Amino acid sequence: MGQVFTSLFSKKPACDIFVDIENAKPSDREQKVYGEVKEILAKNEAVMKLIVDYKGCQSLCREAMQNANEQTETAAFEGLLQTIDSIQQIHIHSKDIGTACQLLLESLSKDDAKQTLEDQQALVKQFGDALVFIIDFDQKRLECPQLSNDFAFYRRLLPKFPKHPDVRVKAEEASSMALFTAKSFPMISAMAQATSEVMDSNEKILALIGTMANACYNMLSKKNFENQNTNIFLAKAMTGAIVLYDNVSDSGVFVRSSHVQIKDAIKLLKKDFKDNPYLLNAVRYFTKHFRDDCPANIAALFD
Repeated sequence: MGQVFTSLFSKKPACDIFVDIENAKPSDREQKVYGEVKEILAKNEAVMKLIVDYKGCQSLCREAMQNANEQTETAAFEGLLQTIDSIQQIHIHSKDIGTACQLLLESLSKDDAKQTLEDQQALVKQFGDALVFIIDFDQKRLECPQLSNDFAFYRRLLPKFPKHPDVRVKAEEASSMALFTAKSFPMISAMAQATSEVMDSNEKILALIGTMANACYNMLSKKNFENQNTNIFLAKAMTGAIVLYDNVSDSGVFVRSSHVQIKDAIKLLKKDFKDNPYLLNAVRYFTKHFRDDCPANIAALFD
């Protein structure tokens, strides 16, 4: 396949990388982790559909707030029960995505990095799948602000319906879900938290994430693939890796010491993916350090 990985864990990995995204198959070494991660990623489409199709209960909740009585509150609560089931499934999947991320990062950062990544291209592809999912999901989450309001009103009404037969999310679980529903980019946050947990015992992981971003950039800039869907996949995976890196790095992705070729990546997204402006917006708004720590010369690239 002709993969070359150069200086993987240097400050700015010089990547001349080709990963056969379109044809990667798991080797014997990958099979166990690949199978576990595949089960999790198989749910991505169904979970994405939950956020895309999310309608909410704005009218019922509004009526219950403006004209509070047993009838309007019961109607609102029973309307909310279906939406809460969807939110619960999304919350569970966010934890599973975190688990998948940990499995992949731990496997991809073992032994000699160059050899590991050359031998585990199917896991690299799965890591890309996970990064694409969190970018796509959280973009849709931004378009669904009513989800937070629905969940908050559900918690407000829940003590009035303690014995309702259709309640699946009880007070204790609802409390643990509250922070999740309040986040603007919950999947990214879940993956960042899971990544931070394994970073504590593995110093190679941050550089690995940076290398993932650079590898995607390299393949895009060299136009390794003709298929536009593959190129969009790489652009999303690159964006996801940039965002993840910034969320788990103390200094962020925009500083000179970052492992990521951030200027090149931004220029590429701006030039070659004009029809996908949300990718640049994700780098700007889903990162922690852009507002306060992004150098002026890099911030200017977004104009």
